Amino acid sequence: MTAVLLTFAWAVPLSGKEAAKVLDGGRDRGLLVHLDGKLGEEWAAAENFLTSYTTPPLRRVLRKRTGGSRLSIRVGGVSLPCELVVTWHPAYHAMTLVLATTITGPAVDRPAAEFDLAIAVLQSLQGRETTNGEDGLHGGYGEKSFPSLLKAVTHIFEDLTKGCGLTEGLGRKGWCVELRSHDGHPPAQRVAADPRPYYGLATSDEGWRFVPREVARDALGPSWGTRSFVAAYTMAGGIVCLNSKDSEYVEHQDELMRGPFGAAEPYFGIDSDIGGLDHGMLFILERVLIRMALADQWLASIRKGASRTRLLRGSLDDILEMLHSVLPPEVDSLERRLVTSMGVERIIAQLDRQAEAMDEETRYAYENTVSARVTRLTVVTVVLTVVTIVLGVLQVLVSL
Repeated sequence: MTAVLLTFAWAVPLSGKEAAKVLDGGRDRGLLVHLDGKLGEEWAAAENFLTSYTTPPLRRVLRKRTGGSRLSIRVGGVSLPCELVVTWHPAYHAMTLVLATTITGPAVDRPAAEFDLAIAVLQSLQGRETTNGEDGLHGGYGEKSFPSLLKAVTHIFEDLTKGCGLTEGLGRKGWCVELRSHDGHPPAQRVAADPRPYYGLATSDEGWRFVPREVARDALGPSWGTRSFVAAYTMAGGIVCLNSKDSEYVEHQDELMRGPFGAAEPYFGIDSDIGGLDHGMLFILERVLIRMALADQWLASIRKGASRTRLLRGSLDDILEMLHSVLPPEVDSLERRLVTSMGVERIIAQLDRQAEAMDEETRYAYENTVSARVTRLTVVTVVLTVVTIVLGVLQVLVSL
């Protein structure tokens, strides 16, 4: 059976002071711990191999509680494994929350049951609430149960940011769904045979069985992949990836690395439960969401009139330059696809237009100010001239 690894991410702009309160406060209240153990090792292996940061991210994970996770996902009497990773990105002044879960399908004899459950989880993470009582899909946080996973995560977010004065919420979101098998077969063939379930995962569309195959195929578009066993598709919601890496590839890469470098590269052996960690797709999703969240924040500040004369083209340049590629070129091409699919260009274009309008407004205000000052100076000069003439006339009259 193919495992469905689902990661759902949110990005929130966050200053350094706010981040310190979130991370330190989360630690002091027993909510957050360092990302270590197997999860931390795999994450570090992928990040060290695929990325390059001047200042690396600070990653924490929601602490487990006795008897289970503080965050839980329940479908009737079945619990799904889950982790919540909280990250401060100092290079971008933003925070990401990443929820990760693995879905292998409920214990029923129904084709593609794991796809249906994954789509239900995606919808719950976007706010859809259950009305099916104890048999429905619930999110749990501590001892409390919520009718949607989004409500559970929102309560965690509010606890983490308590006292920060943060006005931003969990607005910018996206997901990465990785279908993991270990057969080494070209996954693009599976999509070509029936693209509908992958379209459903990419769009969280529970009615994927009734979508015409050609519609699903056109919507997914061409696949991305630098290995024969990997195929990724970008959509407005995020990334769907099929990864059938097998032991033959891992053994070959290990042998290849031991020759010139004396040791195997840990990254090649990753078989993580975190969807998108292999091949860097999760890092791409984080970066694109951060870019969108920062652009949204700046647009909101413009609409509110905050520092209107100071937010000039330099602000737009910052958002375009701050996320220059730190990924290998072949992975960077996937990021460019996701930027297009998620509509980042539209947001940047809107910010561009706002910046241009502000530049024009600033120039207009400056010209009006200068014109008004020149007018006042002219009036003062005329008045002084008249006064001088009058005084001169008076002096002549007095001398007569």
